[in-house]
Amino acid sequence: MTSTTAWIRPLSEAAAGVRTARWDVDGSCCRTSRDLFTEWATRLGFPDHFGRNWDAFRDCLHDAVSNGGAEAVCHDAPTSPAVVVREAGDLLTDEPDHALAILLFILSEAAGDDSTAPRLLLLLDDTPDRLSHLAQRMTEAGFPPVSFQAHS
Repeated sequence: MTSTTAWIRPLSEAAAGVRTARWDVDGSCCRTSRDLFTEWATRLGFPDHFGRNWDAFRDCLHDAVSNGGAEAVCHDAPTSPAVVVREAGDLLTDEPDHALAILLFILSEAAGDDSTAPRLLLLLDDTPDRLSHLAQRMTEAGFPPVSFQAHS
C-alpha cells in the first residue's frame, strides 16, 4: 500500500511561524506498540478506558483530532492539530516492520485525503541520519514521506 504522505514532515521543514495546535510525543518512549500506546495516551489525553490496542488507538486519535487539539497548545486561529515526535527514529524499532505500517495507516486516516489541508500533521524531529533511516522504513511500509525524499 502506498499513500499520499504530505501530512508527514520533518520538523525542520515545518513553515516558520505556523500556528498549530500540537502535542509533543517522545519517540524514545515508543519503541514497542505497548509503550507507544502509553506515551500517546498520556500526551494526547486519551480517556482512562483506552484499550491499548490499535483499534482503540484509532478511535481515541480520531476523537483527539476531531476536538481540534483542545488538550494541546491552542492558538487564536483554527489550524490542523499536529503531533511532534521527538527522537522519531526510535518509533516502533523493537516491533516487527508491519507495526509501523499499522501506525502510519491509522495516522493517514486521521490526516484525511486532502494533502493541501490535512486534518492532522505528523512532524518528525531527530538527527538527519536517523530521519533518513526512518524515511526508508516508512517507504518500506508503503508510506514514503514526500518531503523527506530529497533528503533520503
